[in-house]
Amino acid sequence: MTNERFLGLLLCFVCGLLVSFCAFPLTGAAQQEKLRLDHLHQLANRATEVVEVSLDQTALKALTKLTALSEGSNRDREKLSGLTSRLRGVYVRGYEFEREGEYSPNDIEAVRLQLRAPGWTRIVQVGGRGNSYDEIYLKQGNDEVDAYAVISTAPKNVCVINVIGPMRLDDIGLLDREYGISNCGKHGNRRKSR
Repeated sequence: MTNERFLGLLLCFVCGLLVSFCAFPLTGAAQQEKLRLDHLHQLANRATEVVEVSLDQTALKALTKLTALSEGSNRDREKLSGLTSRLRGVYVRGYEFEREGEYSPNDIEAVRLQLRAPGWTRIVQVGGRGNSYDEIYLKQGNDEVDAYAVISTAPKNVCVINVIGPMRLDDIGLLDREYGISNCGKHGNRRKSR
C-alpha cells in the first residue's frame, strides 16, 4: 500500500469519526425529548379505559391538513396549523382502572427517571387527596420549549403526555383546547379551569 493511499484511508477514517461524534449529540438530544413509554402498554390489559396516542412527524403533517377544517377563529386555526407543522411528536398514554392498585409506582418512576436528564425541569407539582399528583416538565431551548411532559396519577388512573417540538407556552394551551390532550383524549370529561 502506498503512503498516499494509506493517508487517504486514514483521512477518510478520521472524517468518519468526526461526523459520528458531531451527529451523536443531536441524536442523543432528540432521544431525550421523546420519552420511552412502551412499558406502560402492559397496563392496557388491566384498564377499563385506554388512550394510547402516538403521532410522529408524518402523522402530525396529516393532522395539520385536518386542522384547517376545524372550527374556531381563522387566527387560531392558522396558529394551530403552524404549530402542528413544527412538532415532531405527540405521545399520550392514559389508563383508567376499576380498582386501586392496578399500576405500580415503579411504572411512573421509570418515566420520572427519564425526566431527570439534563435539560428537563419540573415546573409544576401538585398533590391532592387520595394520592393524586400532577406534574409538568419542560425541556427548554433558546427562546422556546423544545418538549414538554405531563404526568398525572390518581389511585385509579394514570396519564403521561409527551409533546416534542419547538413551541411557546401559549401553544401548549392551544393544543390542549383543540385536542384535550391533558385529559388523555377524554373530550367529554375535560377539567374545568379554576
